[in-house]
Amino acid sequence: MSAVVSPFGTATDHGDAGTLRFLTSYTYWSIAQWDNDGFLGGRRRLRPSAPMRPRQRLAGWLTLVEASGARATYSPALVDWCLESLTSTSCSAPSAGVDLSMLTVVVPSLNRQDYVLRQVRYWSSSSAHLIIVDGSSSPLSDRIRSAIEAHPRITYRHVVSSLPDRLGLAGGLIKTPYAVMLGDDEFHLQTGLSASVAALEENPDLVGCTGQVLRFTPVGRYRRIAFERAYPTMHGYSIRHPAPVDRLIAAMSGYNAATCYAVLRSPIWQKSWGSVGNWGAGAAIELQQAAAVYLLGGFATTNCVQWLRSDENPPGNASPDEKDLRVKFQEWWLDQPCEAERSAFVSLLVDSVSDELGADHDECAAWVVAGAEAYVRSVYIDGNSWKNEWPPQGPVSRLRSVVATMLRAVVRRLPDPLTLRARRWRGQMLRLLGRWGGNYYGTVEDLPRICRSESLTIPPDAIAEIALIEVMVREFHALPVQGAPGEV
Repeated sequence: MSAVVSPFGTATDHGDAGTLRFLTSYTYWSIAQWDNDGFLGGRRRLRPSAPMRPRQRLAGWLTLVEASGARATYSPALVDWCLESLTSTSCSAPSAGVDLSMLTVVVPSLNRQDYVLRQVRYWSSSSAHLIIVDGSSSPLSDRIRSAIEAHPRITYRHVVSSLPDRLGLAGGLIKTPYAVMLGDDEFHLQTGLSASVAALEENPDLVGCTGQVLRFTPVGRYRRIAFERAYPTMHGYSIRHPAPVDRLIAAMSGYNAATCYAVLRSPIWQKSWGSVGNWGAGAAIELQQAAAVYLLGGFATTNCVQWLRSDENPPGNASPDEKDLRVKFQEWWLDQPCEAERSAFVSLLVDSVSDELGADHDECAAWVVAGAEAYVRSVYIDGNSWKNEWPPQGPVSRLRSVVATMLRAVVRRLPDPLTLRARRWRGQMLRLLGRWGGNYYGTVEDLPRICRSESLTIPPDAIAEIALIEVMVREFHALPVQGAPGEV
């Protein structure tokens, strides 16, 4: 479609590079931001319902940021690898025959253009439309932009502005009936997206639908990747109450981030992600998006695997701007000094949905307040205590942490087959015991069996997609990190 470079406002994104991160207390702290966890060779897992550590916790249960990346530039070899996909049919994905012509994938990014190139390669043969909104300090090179301009379904915009501004820009570029968000280092399976689109086509009361989530981690410098179940509370999740306020309260009382990477009807995407504001609590952006979705209609999930969450990027040090995001939503919502900003939050959300709902401003504002209060109640044991304060105290907890760190260091040095065997054994034992950590699914060869046992749908085309992604991730990390100045 087109590649456009334009100055637009001031860069105010929180973080050093660009993928979206959704961090929940019961799942992970982001590898690209703060949710590393692992199984004998990974990083520390948060206990169920435990918040992130104060140093890492940006905004209570759930935080949306653009995450810090490991690479700052890209090499000529990486550019050639990406552009090969725009001219060669040999790079076609196994699910290229899946019809996603009604869907647009929106990828925001910030100072992580090597991952942008990987997204271009991945989506180049798909019938889906791809919109990349890049807030990096400099645009992609002329050579890359010229190749993108010649592609009929890829749009690149370089706009140095805040994340909300770029999402608003992306919303205005969507021309398809459906749209979905994606982090720049992550993947959506085309088979999973197709199932979500089909569910929306068949159920006019739904405004959004998403599939299930697997998280992938490297083994042996990306020679293989292993998979784990993520966000298990999305399995069978459905919010279809007739009244908007009932949907919102039900969703916020047990919030699980389902709307973030969901396939949405495009007007809903524009009124949710395309209408978020900048707030003093990082989670407020995401909760604004979710509230808009639930107010505007029903939401459901499929049993198909859709989203592959990445475990590729190391944690980064917080920038000065990110320190402001460490205010938890519940503190921001209750603190008197934040009253004016809270009022602006409610007003912006009401303005984006009230006309569609046919509700007056005051009535809709009351619904938003009720939803926010339901969320706040759900994350507190009482009026002033956060559930399961972190970190756990006592010598036993500290000893357990030391032992786990030593075991991970040992396993990292094992040959790949032994590492995978150790992870598989540990996952099986923890699953039999019903313990946290039993969600290790193994390699792509293990997925059909274990997904069937977990009632997840993963057809042969999806397995072929995942195998292709493993190859793509391995090739990507084998390429030179960067070239000499002026080479690209």
